[in-house]
Amino acid sequence: MVARTTTSLWDRFAAFDPGLMRLTSAMRAVLGTAATLAVLTALRAPETALVVGGFTAMTTSLAISDLHPRNQLITLGLGVPLSLASLSAGAALTPYPTAAELIFLVVIHLAVQARRFGPRGLGLGIFGFMAFLLSQFTQARADRLPQLGASVLVAFAAVTAVWYCVGPITASEALRRLRHAFDVRLHDVLRDTAAMVATGQDTTGQDTTGQDTTGQDTTGQDTTGQDIDTRSRSLQDRLDTLHASVLLIEDFLDERAADDTEALLPHLSRVEVAAQRLAVLAVRAMRTPAARNDLAERTARQRLAQRIRALRHQPTVGTTCAAERCAEAYEGGPANRPTGSALVLDCFPAVDELAEALRVLGPRDRPAGRRTPPRKHASPTFEALPHRDTDTENLKRRATRQAFQVTAASALAIAGGHLLSPHLWYWAVAAAWVVFIKNESTGEVLLQSLRRLAGTVLGVVFGYGLAALVGGDGPVLLVLLLLCMFGMFYTPSHAYWAVTFFITGTLGMLLALMDTFSTHVLLLRVQETALGVSCGILAAVLVLPTTVRRASDEELVGFLRVLDRLLRTVAAGSTNTEAPTSWVRAAHDLDQALESFRKACLPLTHPLTPQRRRRHHVRHLLELLEAGAYHARSLAATAERLPAGHVPECATSLTAAAERAHETVTHLIRVAGHGPGAASHMARPPAVRALSRLSEEQRVHRNWPSPEHRLLLHIDRLDATLTALVRALDPLAPDPDRTTVVPSERADIPLPHGPAQAAAVSCAVLTDRCERAEPDRPSGGQVPLNVTETVSPPPCLGR
Repeated sequence: MVARTTTSLWDRFAAFDPGLMRLTSAMRAVLGTAATLAVLTALRAPETALVVGGFTAMTTSLAISDLHPRNQLITLGLGVPLSLASLSAGAALTPYPTAAELIFLVVIHLAVQARRFGPRGLGLGIFGFMAFLLSQFTQARADRLPQLGASVLVAFAAVTAVWYCVGPITASEALRRLRHAFDVRLHDVLRDTAAMVATGQDTTGQDTTGQDTTGQDTTGQDTTGQDIDTRSRSLQDRLDTLHASVLLIEDFLDERAADDTEALLPHLSRVEVAAQRLAVLAVRAMRTPAARNDLAERTARQRLAQRIRALRHQPTVGTTCAAERCAEAYEGGPANRPTGSALVLDCFPAVDELAEALRVLGPRDRPAGRRTPPRKHASPTFEALPHRDTDTENLKRRATRQAFQVTAASALAIAGGHLLSPHLWYWAVAAAWVVFIKNESTGEVLLQSLRRLAGTVLGVVFGYGLAALVGGDGPVLLVLLLLCMFGMFYTPSHAYWAVTFFITGTLGMLLALMDTFSTHVLLLRVQETALGVSCGILAAVLVLPTTVRRASDEELVGFLRVLDRLLRTVAAGSTNTEAPTSWVRAAHDLDQALESFRKACLPLTHPLTPQRRRRHHVRHLLELLEAGAYHARSLAATAERLPAGHVPECATSLTAAAERAHETVTHLIRVAGHGPGAASHMARPPAVRALSRLSEEQRVHRNWPSPEHRLLLHIDRLDATLTALVRALDPLAPDPDRTTVVPSERADIPLPHGPAQAAAVSCAVLTDRCERAEPDRPSGGQVPLNVTETVSPPPCLGR
């Protein structure tokens, strides 16, 4: 019992903190600072040296954001000479305040310019900025440089000892922790999916008390749909966290991928797509009204929930025994499936597909794909395209623009800070500096500034209360300081107000330890912070400004260009035996572009934004882009399952469908390039999450779809989503030229929430297209996947 409780708590930690990265960073910061202070105290260093050493040890965890342990060590090593040089320059210029402030502006400009080199450039810029700021905070002099330099070296040595001697984290261990987080979050997705199925099953008849549970309350209002909508939103949140863990693993492998983990990325993508597909089918099945008191339907839903629950054991312990025991009496063939509605039966092949994907992925302790046949290296079709070069150019352009903005904001903060306090003006500079970190548009800077100010105010109240309670007890103050430091690094970055809260609390404990704590100083801290964020906002508005609309438009066009490259790869790869192996990497780039667009739109989607209509419009665009990204991931995962050297038998149809979707993307880029001017007069779109939108797509039934059919169907679904996106961006813009095909009645299954965005397409039409492309295909030549495909209605099938 104790072991089970401990495992459950550890799993919760792993799900909340993927890879335990924040926990590791917080522990290293606290232990490194404590070790530095212990060593310097033993050496009887002065108070200034203690402050420099402790602050430097804390800065190491703040500056290093690399995922791979080897990259962290490299950044840490580069930070040593940079911190020494910046500290020396600041100490040498302390007697000359005007020159020190001018050089400080130069350091700030160069530190922001370094962000063009990615996470390592950002970290090195933080090292240089913090070291110069520290020299001004401590009023360091040139004659004290030997002591201060020794304190910096002791801090880096202590941090290195803590990082790589006390519980070293290897690359394989870091990847295993990330896999653990993925497994726990997948466990949560399956649990919520099974709970939703069980809820739908419980509302089809009577409960255990004999009371009527037909899904209606005493007023006759349908409550079953409301409960399914609530569970669907919860399931969507679970899927979002699962996707975030996959992106984190992909980023980790991008930094330094080992040979034994090369096959992990496609298998992870396959598991994620299978879990998403199962969730879509489950939501669709549970939203469909079922016959009341239908014993067969209740039995089918009960068995479906049991099979989904059985899969929860597979990713957690890394074995398939539990799933195999549950499936002993069940064979995947259609003849052995329980009797029930078609939409419920659609979920059983999806469960089989997820179980197979988990079997191929394997447990955390075994590299994925060990038992899978070797694959050829990825074709240069996608990698040869200038995507990485484009990203580098964007980083350079943004870093240069932001360098001038931060420099201007810092200059204003220095001037205004001196008016408030000649000795604590650097607090305003620090506030102006941090509001620009990982923020591009004026809206993002404004949002970050408000969070910074709110956290500072709350932190001042918290710090004043703690200091008043503790008094002058040094050991207790030191413990509280370390606890606040732990909270600073363990708090998620998206809760920046809480991060600032702990930063201010740490500062309050430090001031109390230095006997400089007072109400006047704390109020001055709030005033300097307000001044600094105001200077940041003013610089963002006046110096090379980038509005939220412009930033979101640029990110949207970037997303569409990545998608366009993916579709052109599909068109070229349908007759190329090697190209599909690069589609998973292309889908990963598409996911990164979607996250960039989501971040750029954050000021518009925030609940406090005053522009309600625009907020709903941007959320509608995000829903469509999320649905398109899901189709792209499914497309890539299906292509990755094709054996090496296999030429798709529907190559002609695949190429035509990909070219049609490519034309839609090209048209969409033109519409987005003119700006969302039509958003002001468009009707308010319905608030629907991506999972709900996918579940409302029309169902097309096919018993034995081949991978080629799956590729073709996902391209058509993607084309339908893109056409809906064209209408959402500009209702007045003409749709791309299309020839509408009347759908067959055999595929028309009405859904309770109305038709999808585009016209329905029958399975018979898609089958005819592929049969025309493969007239000589022998019977049984293709290994069936035993999957019932659900297809969104594309806007057309030809020209």
